[in-house]
Amino acid sequence: MEGNVGIQDIVARRGIYYQAFGIYHEVGGFFDYGPVGVRIRRNIESAWRNIFVEQLGAVEIETTTIMPEQVFKASGHLSTFADPITKCLKCGTHYRADKLLEEYYEKKGESKKEEEIKKMDIGQLDGEIRKNGIKCEKCGGELSKVERFNLMFQTQIGPLTTDKGYLRPETAQGMFVDFKYLFRISGAKLPMAVAQVGKVYRNEISPRQQLVRLREFSQMETELFFDPEEMPGEVGEISVDAILGAKLNFEEAGKEEVRERSIGELLEAGKIPNKMLALLIYLEKRLVDTLGIPTELCRFRELEKEELPHYSKGNIDLEVKTSYGYIEIAGNAYRTDYDLSSHAKLSGTDLSVTSGSKKLVPHVAEASIGIDRTLFALLDSSLQTGDRDWAWLRLSSAAAPYQYAIFPLQKDEKLEAKAREIYKKLAARGLQAYYSSSGSIGKRYARADEIGVPSCMTIDYQTLEDGTVTVRNRDTMKQERVEEGKL
Repeated sequence: MEGNVGIQDIVARRGIYYQAFGIYHEVGGFFDYGPVGVRIRRNIESAWRNIFVEQLGAVEIETTTIMPEQVFKASGHLSTFADPITKCLKCGTHYRADKLLEEYYEKKGESKKEEEIKKMDIGQLDGEIRKNGIKCEKCGGELSKVERFNLMFQTQIGPLTTDKGYLRPETAQGMFVDFKYLFRISGAKLPMAVAQVGKVYRNEISPRQQLVRLREFSQMETELFFDPEEMPGEVGEISVDAILGAKLNFEEAGKEEVRERSIGELLEAGKIPNKMLALLIYLEKRLVDTLGIPTELCRFRELEKEELPHYSKGNIDLEVKTSYGYIEIAGNAYRTDYDLSSHAKLSGTDLSVTSGSKKLVPHVAEASIGIDRTLFALLDSSLQTGDRDWAWLRLSSAAAPYQYAIFPLQKDEKLEAKAREIYKKLAARGLQAYYSSSGSIGKRYARADEIGVPSCMTIDYQTLEDGTVTVRNRDTMKQERVEEGKL
């Protein structure tokens, strides 16, 4: 698919996000965010923080983005964190073999075969490329044998040293390495949630589809440490039993059918491994609802055994249907005690803890959410076309970059002074607003619609007389007079 052209047009013209280092030779997989994009990102983070930190009662930390080699040897990333790669023998262009084949079968309309590709090993992928005679997309040259390519960026720690380091491919390992210290200083009780927002890096073979496949991106991750033999009735401010009736659009492994199922039903059927992972999945559903991504576009997909990461005993991805098809915006994993036990073994440090009267190495349920993909899915799903002379974004108030746009009707010192006065009052109350006096009022309304501002306030000569302003609703375009004091 070519993606949503309307979204590409809006993000380019309004500077929501754009190709990094644009004045130089383009390097794929890197995007910068403009003022509007930064505000939307912060709102996504804020909504996540309210749900996954404040309500869940998580400890939020910030760990380094460069880590020594031992960390990733213990985690398994050095040996397993790789994608299948093939190269054009003529022009040298690299391709990710599985994605190349998935796109090939997508174009042929063979969805079943497209799904089978996800389960294939390197030899099988190579065989599929040969069988179908797939060539280089750029020059038509022959493709090399499929090999494994480790996705981590390597660096050197210190001058004139052999100490290797890597840019982290996930924020999780910092939380595992810090766990025992955090457990001691934060109350020494299970379950305990640790959360982190930050940059991660993956040297993608063929980054593409705007924000969907990047080399530098941001994650919002939560690790919930717990005793697998004692499932608590409450975590933070949330009752675990109270979430069991919540409904999800769920796709079982191996079945191309999405059905609405309750969390309780999925737990009983063993589709969700345990209540702690169920809790994180429930919170993810609340997050996308808060941000305004339509429920009918979302599905929770159970991964098949062949798709599972090396550390997982059960993964459920949250995917959103976009103009690029379904994209994963969050991965939920039952990591058992794999990470803590691996770090304990390699470091020689005992990472078991005492909770109540029991000493144990806790198990972990993880919710890992990509900010960039979430932002893309949010924009893509909110785009509205055809009902007016411009495309616009129906963003929720939680996600919109500004709640209000403040416009003096025309360039007049008195109107502009009054508009700025109202703008300052709203800002002082913590409301996100922006001021503009440039262009016709119609064009200013259109520009506000384009970036999803829910309401526009116009200050006119009547405002100077009776203190009322014209408030225009983005979705309906209806206008009403409102007293300034009631804004």
